[in-house]
Amino acid sequence: MIVFACNWDGLSCIETATNLGLSHPASVKVVRVSCLSRIHAGLILKAFEFGAAGVMLLGCEQGKCHFGVDSEYIINEYKKTQDILNMLGIWEGRLALAQIPAFDGREFARQLKKLTTEIAQIPALKHARIVSPRPAQYSEVESYL
Repeated sequence: MIVFACNWDGLSCIETATNLGLSHPASVKVVRVSCLSRIHAGLILKAFEFGAAGVMLLGCEQGKCHFGVDSEYIINEYKKTQDILNMLGIWEGRLALAQIPAFDGREFARQLKKLTTEIAQIPALKHARIVSPRPAQYSEVESYL
């Protein structure tokens, strides 16, 4: 699981959750970015390509960006990425956008737990990648042998 966290409110939520003793799984990796407006669909998709089971975009509350960036940008990138995930046959729920007020560690922990729980319930076949260069018709035949 990858969490792209903005340097301001996003990171403060993670730090507050840690200070409150609200732990998260060791498999959750936090990537600190100056602002979620620096994140684009290509970067999010690259995280999935490298094997992330899920991606959370954790940023400032809507309308309260420290850089004065319109939160519509990240919402548009989020929706665009969900559409691409759908086209690729990847469940769009593996991507979450959390725009949480600063220092709300409990809400961060709640949303992260919800996302990890939903991802854990995805059947194993949805996670699997076909790595064989052979056409799919042969893969089906081999499963009966």
